[in-house]
Amino acid sequence: MKNKKRRLICAIIVVAFIVLCGVFIKFFNGNLVYFSTGLGKNTILKVGGESITRNEALIAMSDAKGQYEELLGSDIWNEEIDGQNFYTYVDDQIRVKLIRVAMLNKLAKERGVVLSRQDEENVKSAAKEYLNGLSSDDKNNIKIDEDSLEEMFTKFAIAKKVYEEIVSEYDIEVSYDDARVIDIQYIVSDSEDEIKDAYNKIKDGTSFFALAKEINDDGEYEIELKRGDMDEEFEKVAFNLATGDMSQIINIGDKYYIIRCTSDNDKTKTEVNKTTILENKQLEKFNEFMNEYESKVYVDFNNKVFNKISVRSCNVFSMNFESVFNSFFNN
Repeated sequence: MKNKKRRLICAIIVVAFIVLCGVFIKFFNGNLVYFSTGLGKNTILKVGGESITRNEALIAMSDAKGQYEELLGSDIWNEEIDGQNFYTYVDDQIRVKLIRVAMLNKLAKERGVVLSRQDEENVKSAAKEYLNGLSSDDKNNIKIDEDSLEEMFTKFAIAKKVYEEIVSEYDIEVSYDDARVIDIQYIVSDSEDEIKDAYNKIKDGTSFFALAKEINDDGEYEIELKRGDMDEEFEKVAFNLATGDMSQIINIGDKYYIIRCTSDNDKTKTEVNKTTILENKQLEKFNEFMNEYESKVYVDFNNKVFNKISVRSCNVFSMNFESVFNSFFNN
């Protein structure tokens, strides 16, 4: 029972992390390769001429802590993932994120990438909105001013702009069929005799979903199916069904299935899935590029300072940096 609970928690954590890694942070996942040197107490890292401050790290931690606790509850910090404390796992993700931001700002200078006038106005507005939304306690805690916030928003805006420039250089296409989303009902059983009996009953006029609710162990019988969600053989049959069609009995491993297609093309969901697949392919190409780039760059990382702060003990500020950023920089 304990192992089952642990597996469930790990699954929720994975889903939560995917949810939190939206447009704003999707390209901040570089390598955990860094060196520790004697940087000042207010500097977390330096990459070339680019730096990340302690306050910027605290803001990133505040965002992560607030989002995870809202999604999973405050007890999440007592759990483990991949053999380590969850807060250590999140701290490492933030460490990686901050390194990637600095790397992208270094790369921006090399490529001559700068913010537009509108971007600069958005930076000023975002910094003002974030600062004005902080409580007095928050301001005393991080002692950050509008100029410092403008610098942080600028770093993240430039990082996003470099990401967009790099992925635009790749000619990536996603076919409509690869992205197609279908809706199906299914009956599943461990018994060949039971599934044959169900198949015959359906042929004689018994309701498909009534049998599915009766036979399926978990009572579930309807799913939205994308390619890659199920076994390849299952998908081959399902995606070849037209709306209203029912399959023959399929044997996959120790399970027997009957599939009924209720929609062979959910156009709205297909368009959303097509965008998701495209973004994932772009991200894959981008990470290949950045991993190669980062392997040649020396990073000064201040472990002494970073190890004194943690998402577990940091405060959750009354403003969320990511939310403010997205409101100004997500077109």
